[in-house]
Amino acid sequence: MTKTIFQSALFLHVIAGTLALASGLVAMSYGKKGGKVHNFSGQVFYWAMFFVFITTILFFVIYPEKLKYQFFLTIGIVSFYPAWSGKRMLSMKKGFVPTWYDKFGGFLIGVSGLVMITYGVYGFLNPDKFGGLQYLFLVFGMVSLMNSYGDLKYYLNFQTAPKMHWFFAHGGKMMGAYSAAITAFCVNIVPRYLPENFPTYGYLITWIAPGLIIGVIANIILKRYKLKFKIAE
Repeated sequence: MTKTIFQSALFLHVIAGTLALASGLVAMSYGKKGGKVHNFSGQVFYWAMFFVFITTILFFVIYPEKLKYQFFLTIGIVSFYPAWSGKRMLSMKKGFVPTWYDKFGGFLIGVSGLVMITYGVYGFLNPDKFGGLQYLFLVFGMVSLMNSYGDLKYYLNFQTAPKMHWFFAHGGKMMGAYSAAITAFCVNIVPRYLPENFPTYGYLITWIAPGLIIGVIANIILKRYKLKFKIAE
């Protein structure tokens, strides 16, 4: 029964991930921002990412003792959080007023980041058990902390949200969530075509490179919008 549930969840996980890749690309590339195509594809992307997140939780519930699914759970959190908080930014279009659950989400991603960094440090002390995952725990743990700080500094009034913060936060976060979807695809597909005894750092590249590339693209796009809206850096 457990195996059947896992295989069914994995099948749905793959479908949701594929749908997220397709709809996210449409949302970023086609249609006017805020238009019908963009809004519809964005909604599809959000709910596809939500389902991916739910299935990663299910994987962990089924196999909580396996490091692989402990890692997937934390990756699920760091992947879904920008999609969720990016969607939340749209509700702050008329006024930046975060709710208690916005703040809670910011704290949660921060706690997740600390857990991942702790796992990473433990992994360096026990490298044979982690097989290179310790590097990824550290990298994505720091990404999680950056997400937490980036939101909480505004949510807790440590800094005042700049002009049109909702627009740029929404765009940046959604592209961040998309980079997570691309990363998951690369990690699952690319290693199948690599030669045996391929060095560990090669696998790490499939985890890190997509985020870096999408990050550069996102920065270029958002800078163009800042020029369009005449917003100073």
